[in-house]
Amino acid sequence: MKVYKRFLLLLIFSVILSSCGAIPTLPPLDSTVIIRTPIITSVPQSATPFGLTIEPTAKPITSTPGVTEIPSKTPMDPTRTPTPGATATSTAIPTATDTSTPEPTSTTTPVPYTLQLMNPYYLTNFAHVDLGCEWMGVAGQVFDKDGMVQKDILIKVGGDILGTALVEEMTMPLAESDIDLAYGPGGFEITLAYSPADTEDTVWIQLYNLAGDPLSEKYYLTTYDDCLKNLILINFTEQ
Repeated sequence: MKVYKRFLLLLIFSVILSSCGAIPTLPPLDSTVIIRTPIITSVPQSATPFGLTIEPTAKPITSTPGVTEIPSKTPMDPTRTPTPGATATSTAIPTATDTSTPEPTSTTTPVPYTLQLMNPYYLTNFAHVDLGCEWMGVAGQVFDKDGMVQKDILIKVGGDILGTALVEEMTMPLAESDIDLAYGPGGFEITLAYSPADTEDTVWIQLYNLAGDPLSEKYYLTTYDDCLKNLILINFTEQ
């Protein structure tokens, strides 16, 4: 009986202490515990133990409500005023125009006479035996397409021999065709010098008609200081 009374008193005493908060009570094992973290709304400027005040180092970012910041681009030329609705167009660079004068076209009339094949031909002076090697000249004939000897043709020789100017001409035939037998019927002969000499492309020969119009190209000759080549035989034929 006494033990029961003591237990009852102890139970009542425990209930009284629990209601006063003196004895902490634990939540049931199946209950949920919610831990709330306090929200700090501002950082107070608290004084340091030495009386110093710590200012926040970060500069607050301010923005204007309703304004969206757009990244800046390369600044435009302030002197250039864009035209509304204008479309950029490229200007073509004109190409250079050829204004050079075309070369004139040759209108030279073809000449009817040319050198006969295997000409010129070099011989010793057989026409003037008395002069022998103390003479140098050119001789020959002019033929048409049918091989007939031509008359009334002017033969000119020019240039220089060892610095001496040479200008000679004659009208063929040299004599009547039945008389002139040295170079054939209707032949011609022109004296170049009174001694043989070596020259190259300094002496020329050309045919003309009696009006002075050229009948052949100007052919340049080669001469030799050789008594066996002091007669240059050269014939022309009609093309």
